[in-house]
Amino acid sequence: MRTSIGDLKVSLARLVVAGTRRAQSALTDTNRVLEAWVGTALRSVLDVDAREDLSIALYDDAFSPDRDFAGLYPWEQAWLSRRLPPAPARVLIGAAGGGREAVALQGLGYDVVALEPSGRAAQHCERQLEPGSTVLRGSYRDLVAIVLDGVPSRLSLSSNDRFDAVLLGWGSFGHVLREEERLRLLEACDVLCPDGPILLSVFLPPAHGGPPRSVETDVAFVTWGGFLSVPDAEEVSRHASSLGREPIAALDNSSPYFTLLPKRDDQRRIRHPRSSRT
Repeated sequence: MRTSIGDLKVSLARLVVAGTRRAQSALTDTNRVLEAWVGTALRSVLDVDAREDLSIALYDDAFSPDRDFAGLYPWEQAWLSRRLPPAPARVLIGAAGGGREAVALQGLGYDVVALEPSGRAAQHCERQLEPGSTVLRGSYRDLVAIVLDGVPSRLSLSSNDRFDAVLLGWGSFGHVLREEERLRLLEACDVLCPDGPILLSVFLPPAHGGPPRSVETDVAFVTWGGFLSVPDAEEVSRHASSLGREPIAALDNSSPYFTLLPKRDDQRRIRHPRSSRT
């Protein structure tokens, strides 16, 4: 549970970033330098959980329906036509934002469940979808706690729910800052979707190079979305192997992404003996 001191730090950091965004509009030539300075300063006073909380708060502050791209990107259309089971398959969309992917998939006849931690974005998503659609307000941390740890939550979701595919919204995988927590997120997705594809895209911020990464080192900071890590192909391959899945990387793309496909049924029964049939 977050402490009041931790919440206070996030609130103060949110105010600092709001002032930074105002300064950026007047100092366009030094935006990246200013962002990097603020990110370094905030990293020194916020623990990893607080950085993730701040990232959600900043996305909520910056969210605008007018900036929400309508429809699927070309690479998403190609992926869906190749990997997604036919409608009306049940699809979980994590970090669904204002509903860009959810609305498009629902229009194609899919049964969509959207998960989004930002209150403003979740409300917009709910307004965009058909009446009675399921939009859950919660974070990946909430999802993992429910599915893997059995922690009660306001989310109407459990480890017994099943989906035909899981899409982790554009770039959102990098907002999980610890590598071990990224693995737990994929484990939770695997429980919810044991026989379907898992899609995760990676947001590449400009000039994201620098010193070697560790699980405690964030690659970048942006004022509209907070802290970001950039998981690489080696990491995703390790996680896929531990889950008994086949990773397929598409990194020569304007929006790099990974697909985690389930292995053959006989291999999955070995890994999940509770699902074995006699």
